[in-house]
Amino acid sequence: MDESITVLLIDDQSIIGEAVRRMLEAEPDITFHYCDDPTQALKMVRECQPTVILQDLVMPQMDGLLLVRFLRSHDAPTYQIPLIVLSSKEEPLIKAQAFELGANDYLVKLPDRVELLARIRYHSRAYTNLLKRQEAEALLRDENLRQSLYIQQVDKLTQAAATVEQDTFAAESLSDVVDRNDELGQLARVFTQMVRTVKNREQELKRLNDSFARFFPGEYLKFLRKDSVTDVQLGDYVSKMMAVMFSDIRSFTTMSETMTPRENFDFVNAYLKRVSPEIRNHYGIIVKFLGDGMMAVFPDGADDAVAAGVAKQQRVQEYNQQRKTRGDLPIQVGIGIHVGQMMLGMVGEANRIQGDAFSDNVNLTSRLEGLTKFYGVAMLISGQTLEHLSNPDRYQIRFLDRAIVKGRNEAISVYEVLDAEVEEVRSLKLQTQPDFDRGVKCYGDRAIQDAKVCFEQVLAIHPADKTAKLYLERVEWLIENGIPDNWSEAWVFSEK
Repeated sequence: MDESITVLLIDDQSIIGEAVRRMLEAEPDITFHYCDDPTQALKMVRECQPTVILQDLVMPQMDGLLLVRFLRSHDAPTYQIPLIVLSSKEEPLIKAQAFELGANDYLVKLPDRVELLARIRYHSRAYTNLLKRQEAEALLRDENLRQSLYIQQVDKLTQAAATVEQDTFAAESLSDVVDRNDELGQLARVFTQMVRTVKNREQELKRLNDSFARFFPGEYLKFLRKDSVTDVQLGDYVSKMMAVMFSDIRSFTTMSETMTPRENFDFVNAYLKRVSPEIRNHYGIIVKFLGDGMMAVFPDGADDAVAAGVAKQQRVQEYNQQRKTRGDLPIQVGIGIHVGQMMLGMVGEANRIQGDAFSDNVNLTSRLEGLTKFYGVAMLISGQTLEHLSNPDRYQIRFLDRAIVKGRNEAISVYEVLDAEVEEVRSLKLQTQPDFDRGVKCYGDRAIQDAKVCFEQVLAIHPADKTAKLYLERVEWLIENGIPDNWSEAWVFSEK
């Protein structure tokens, strides 16, 4: 701030004005302004921005004490400017009244030049320091407000997650977050900003750590054997035998083309808020959301994963009932589950880390989920998953195929969990399962004509059984073209 001094004298006697001007003219840091009409005082104040005001108490246009009262009014621009009252004589009563009304000082005119300069410099310096302090306080308030608004946005995101579970979420509660021009689903960017903020502002660590806990699940911390999110480091991991699940909404891209960005956003959240709790309810960890899909791991194995998959499909069926009531089309979700050795830990770089799982088994599970579209089923599990179930008889399971997925050379056994289907479809598949199983066995034994009869019997009862249709197409091709010498019952997939 500039340290120069600006003096405004309000006095109807021009001779006084000239005298004061001469006292101050030799001082290079002092600028002098004179006003001989007290009714024009505020106008002069706005023009010259004084750091000290000298005011006469006896003026024909206005009573001096009334002017003091006016200059010290809370809504006046002169409220904080130092005010030195000038009087023709020492009158204790008037002096007391002036001080009571807010005057800062009292001088009998004309004062000694040295004393006048000392008092002007003293009061101007105090006023300048006051302005500096107020400016610093305003900057501090602005910074605190900025910090508060930032943390409030983080709180809104975490609170929104809670309200989604309670079915009380209101989109307008996040309108200011949406105005940041980033999608709520892109939480990684928020994480990046929060991590950067934590590094730069250690004093906010505790509050932000509490907020991080809502985005970084406690079960993830427990799995990595960490007490706090602040203990998590790039490269932390645990390797063990686990079940992994991939799920995805079928034809979501086509659906999204008919919706606005906000409708897409609301739809995905409405879906995720219904199915995501089932992962936690069955001791799973959501590793990441993949737009309309997700990847989750189950450290305790296949039983939790399959139970979670069935529960997720039940939530989807309930959601579809609500959608039908509103006149919306039902959605279909595919789920793939596999069991194998894998690493779960933190990947990224110094300023951005996130949880992820690594293993060829993870890629296989992703391919398995993709096969749900090919076979037209709700939930597929691998042969390894079936082997790791402690009580497979708990579920209604149908063997589908031997498949060689893209990126692998060995075939895997693929099974359908009928418990995940809607009741009508499950009933038809159970009714036709004996014929379906015989058809699959005949197909593997190269009894192609017998297999054809079995699959035709399945489709006669359940025409929508896509897997039976696929088998029928295969056997008809083999009947027409003959069985190649190197033929294998395993189906080779060249696409993901």
